[in-house]
Amino acid sequence: MAEVPLNLAEIEERIAAVRENISELIEHAAAYSGAADEELAARRIAEQEALLELLTRRRDELTERKSPAGVRRYEVKQHMEVIGADGVHLGTVDRVEGGRIKLTKADSGEGRHKGHHHFIDLGLVADVEGQKVRLSANAAVAVTLEEERSGKPT
Repeated sequence: MAEVPLNLAEIEERIAAVRENISELIEHAAAYSGAADEELAARRIAEQEALLELLTRRRDELTERKSPAGVRRYEVKQHMEVIGADGVHLGTVDRVEGGRIKLTKADSGEGRHKGHHHFIDLGLVADVEGQKVRLSANAAVAVTLEEERSGKPT
């Protein structure tokens, strides 16, 4: 791979494309058999996995930044409760992805927002207190700052 752009959004797009490529290659490998086909599929999958690892590492380097309060992304862990500055429950951490906290689907809101993940920028994290991620905004305000996977507001 020549030059990977340092723009976080471009890296996220490439990661998604590579994951899609890997899925398609695995499906293709399952559909066809034969030594030549299997060897070619295995080589392509290995190349895509290496590319995915490189892109993920670059993305993580870009997003390893601290929040304004000095909280690093690795301090936010799966299953931690996310609360507003007022202590009100906002969600539960699924994982940190691309500089944002991905909330579990169970904490997905109402109506058209129900049943899919929402994201909160790490920049809103004020502190990690035990098993709780405290945001710098009250829950009522923070919920308006939630984002969809695409980065658009909810």
